[in-house]
Amino acid sequence: MKNLTISRETYLFNTPLEIGLRCLVILNSLKDQAVNAQRLIYLDYLLIHYGDIDPSCESLHPLTPYRSGEILIKRDLMNQGLHLMISKKLVDVEFGQNGILYKASPYSGAFLKHFETHYMIQLIEVSKLLSERFNEYPDNKLKEFMMSNIDRWGGEFTKEAFVREGF
Repeated sequence: MKNLTISRETYLFNTPLEIGLRCLVILNSLKDQAVNAQRLIYLDYLLIHYGDIDPSCESLHPLTPYRSGEILIKRDLMNQGLHLMISKKLVDVEFGQNGILYKASPYSGAFLKHFETHYMIQLIEVSKLLSERFNEYPDNKLKEFMMSNIDRWGGEFTKEAFVREGF
Protein backbone atom coordinates (compact mmCIF):
# COMPACT_ATOMS: atom_id res chain seq x y z
CA MET A 1 0.00 0.00 0.00
CA LYS A 2 1.21 3.46 -0.90
CA ASN A 3 2.08 5.68 2.08
CA LEU A 4 0.57 9.16 2.20
CA THR A 5 2.91 11.99 3.16
CA ILE A 6 1.44 15.34 4.10
CA SER A 7 3.67 18.41 3.85
CA ARG A 8 3.26 22.12 3.23
CA GLU A 9 3.23 21.33 -0.47
CA THR A 10 0.39 18.82 -0.13
CA TYR A 11 -2.74 20.03 -1.84
CA LEU A 12 -6.02 19.42 -0.06
CA PHE A 13 -8.42 21.31 -2.29
CA ASN A 14 -10.10 19.43 -5.10
CA THR A 15 -8.54 16.16 -4.01
CA PRO A 16 -10.09 12.75 -3.38
CA LEU A 17 -9.56 13.33 0.36
CA GLU A 18 -11.54 16.59 0.38
CA ILE A 19 -14.42 15.25 -1.69
CA GLY A 20 -14.37 11.91 0.12
CA LEU A 21 -14.78 13.68 3.46
CA ARG A 22 -17.66 15.76 2.12
CA CYS A 23 -19.32 12.58 0.81
CA LEU A 24 -18.88 11.06 4.24
CA VAL A 25 -20.56 14.07 5.86
CA ILE A 26 -23.47 13.80 3.40
CA LEU A 27 -23.88 10.05 3.84
CA ASN A 28 -23.70 10.35 7.61
CA SER A 29 -26.51 12.93 7.59
CA LEU A 30 -28.65 10.52 5.54
CA LYS A 31 -28.39 7.94 8.35
CA ASP A 32 -28.98 4.47 6.91
CA GLN A 33 -30.08 5.64 3.48
CA ALA A 34 -27.94 4.40 0.59
CA VAL A 35 -27.59 6.66 -2.47
CA ASN A 36 -26.01 6.46 -5.91
CA ALA A 37 -23.00 8.45 -7.12
CA GLN A 38 -25.08 10.91 -9.16
CA ARG A 39 -27.17 11.87 -6.14
CA LEU A 40 -23.95 12.35 -4.17
CA ILE A 41 -22.60 14.65 -6.89
CA TYR A 42 -25.76 16.77 -6.72
CA LEU A 43 -25.75 16.85 -2.91
CA ASP A 44 -22.04 17.69 -2.80
CA TYR A 45 -22.62 20.69 -5.08
CA LEU A 46 -25.53 21.86 -2.94
CA LEU A 47 -23.51 21.30 0.23
CA ILE A 48 -20.77 23.72 -0.74
CA HIS A 49 -23.04 26.14 -2.64
CA TYR A 50 -26.09 26.10 -0.38
CA GLY A 51 -26.51 29.86 -0.89
CA ASP A 52 -27.55 29.09 -4.48
CA ILE A 53 -30.80 27.55 -3.24
CA ASP A 54 -31.25 29.56 -0.04
CA PRO A 55 -30.12 33.17 -0.38
CA SER A 56 -30.45 33.66 3.39
CA CYS A 57 -27.48 31.31 3.84
CA GLU A 58 -23.91 31.93 2.79
CA SER A 59 -22.30 29.26 0.65
CA LEU A 60 -19.28 27.49 2.10
CA HIS A 61 -17.30 27.98 -1.10
CA PRO A 62 -16.93 31.22 -3.08
CA LEU A 63 -19.39 32.22 -5.75
CA THR A 64 -17.25 31.56 -8.79
CA PRO A 65 -18.36 32.08 -12.37
CA TYR A 66 -19.82 29.00 -14.02
CA ARG A 67 -19.57 27.02 -10.78
CA SER A 68 -22.43 24.77 -11.87
CA GLY A 69 -19.89 23.17 -14.23
CA GLU A 70 -18.52 21.43 -11.12
CA ILE A 71 -21.45 19.03 -11.39
CA LEU A 72 -20.27 17.87 -14.79
CA ILE A 73 -16.60 17.28 -13.99
CA LYS A 74 -16.72 15.91 -10.46
CA ARG A 75 -17.51 12.22 -11.03
CA ASP A 76 -13.95 10.89 -11.33
CA LEU A 77 -12.68 12.79 -8.29
CA MET A 78 -15.74 11.73 -6.30
CA ASN A 79 -15.22 8.08 -7.19
CA GLN A 80 -11.63 8.34 -5.96
CA GLY A 81 -12.83 9.98 -2.74
CA LEU A 82 -15.46 7.29 -2.20
CA HIS A 83 -12.90 4.55 -2.76
CA LEU A 84 -10.64 6.21 -0.19
CA MET A 85 -13.49 6.25 2.36
CA ILE A 86 -14.42 2.64 1.48
CA SER A 87 -10.80 1.55 1.99
CA LYS A 88 -10.93 3.05 5.50
CA LYS A 89 -14.26 1.27 6.19
CA LEU A 90 -16.07 4.59 6.60
CA VAL A 91 -18.43 4.01 3.64
CA ASP A 92 -20.29 0.79 2.80
CA VAL A 93 -21.25 -0.27 -0.71
CA GLU A 94 -24.47 -2.01 -1.69
CA PHE A 95 -25.03 -3.73 -5.04
CA GLY A 96 -28.62 -4.19 -6.09
CA GLN A 97 -31.31 -3.64 -8.68
CA ASN A 98 -30.79 0.13 -8.40
CA GLY A 99 -27.07 -0.15 -9.15
CA ILE A 100 -24.17 0.68 -6.88
CA LEU A 101 -25.24 2.54 -3.76
CA TYR A 102 -23.17 4.09 -0.98
CA LYS A 103 -24.03 4.61 2.66
CA ALA A 104 -22.26 5.62 5.85
CA SER A 105 -20.71 2.75 7.78
CA PRO A 106 -21.27 2.36 11.52
CA TYR A 107 -17.84 3.99 12.06
CA SER A 108 -18.49 7.20 10.11
CA GLY A 109 -20.27 9.13 12.86
CA ALA A 110 -17.57 8.40 15.42
CA PHE A 111 -14.88 9.35 12.86
CA LEU A 112 -16.52 12.68 12.04
CA LYS A 113 -16.75 13.63 15.72
CA HIS A 114 -12.97 14.04 15.74
CA PHE A 115 -13.10 17.06 13.44
CA GLU A 116 -13.35 20.39 15.27
CA THR A 117 -12.74 22.97 12.55
CA HIS A 118 -15.30 25.65 11.82
CA TYR A 119 -15.47 24.45 8.20
CA MET A 120 -16.33 20.87 9.20
CA ILE A 121 -18.96 22.04 11.67
CA GLN A 122 -20.53 24.12 8.90
CA LEU A 123 -20.42 21.14 6.52
CA ILE A 124 -22.28 19.01 9.04
CA GLU A 125 -24.89 21.73 9.72
CA VAL A 126 -25.55 22.40 6.03
CA SER A 127 -25.66 18.68 5.32
CA LYS A 128 -28.46 18.33 7.86
CA LEU A 129 -30.35 21.15 6.11
CA LEU A 130 -29.86 19.38 2.78
CA SER A 131 -31.07 16.12 4.19
CA GLU A 132 -34.21 17.77 5.56
CA ARG A 133 -34.90 19.59 2.29
CA PHE A 134 -34.12 16.88 -0.28
CA ASN A 135 -34.45 13.56 1.52
CA GLU A 136 -37.96 13.01 0.20
CA TYR A 137 -36.95 13.88 -3.38
CA PRO A 138 -36.61 10.75 -5.51
CA ASP A 139 -33.54 10.74 -7.77
CA ASN A 140 -35.48 11.92 -10.83
CA LYS A 141 -37.01 14.87 -8.97
CA LEU A 142 -33.61 15.93 -7.61
CA LYS A 143 -32.17 15.70 -11.14
CA GLU A 144 -35.04 17.79 -12.46
CA PHE A 145 -34.42 20.41 -9.75
CA MET A 146 -30.72 20.55 -10.57
CA MET A 147 -31.24 20.75 -14.34
CA SER A 148 -33.84 23.49 -14.03
CA ASN A 149 -31.40 25.66 -12.04
CA ILE A 150 -27.97 24.71 -13.36
CA ASP A 151 -27.71 27.62 -15.79
CA ARG A 152 -28.52 30.17 -13.07
CA TRP A 153 -25.79 29.10 -10.65
CA GLY A 154 -22.68 31.00 -11.60
CA GLY A 155 -24.48 32.48 -14.56
CA GLU A 156 -24.71 35.84 -12.79
CA PHE A 157 -21.16 36.45 -13.98
CA THR A 158 -21.89 36.01 -17.69
CA LYS A 159 -22.26 39.76 -18.21
CA GLU A 160 -19.35 40.68 -15.93
CA ALA A 161 -17.07 41.58 -18.86
CA PHE A 162 -19.58 44.17 -20.03
CA VAL A 163 -19.65 45.81 -16.59
CA ARG A 164 -15.85 45.94 -16.38
CA GLU A 165 -15.67 47.50 -19.84
CA GLY A 166 -18.11 50.24 -18.83
CA PHE A 167 -21.15 49.04 -20.79
